[in-house]
Amino acid sequence: MSNDSDHREARIVELEVRYTLQQDLLEQLSQALWEQQRLLDKLAARVEELEHRLTDSGEPETVRTPEDDVPPHY
Repeated sequence: MSNDSDHREARIVELEVRYTLQQDLLEQLSQALWEQQRLLDKLAARVEELEHRLTDSGEPETVRTPEDDVPPHY
């Protein structure tokens, strides 16, 4: 009986340790996700700002391709 009780106790302790480690990992992932979202928000705001500058500059919106830039030796 004692062996069975010891086994159950060890199993409970193991599960508690796993749970604690998973909670720590979940917190780390949550923090990383929050930081990435904050960066995405900053970048989106910057892109929007640059788009406004471009449209406010009065210059026509043209899309340039690498073919538009002729190397100097041509």
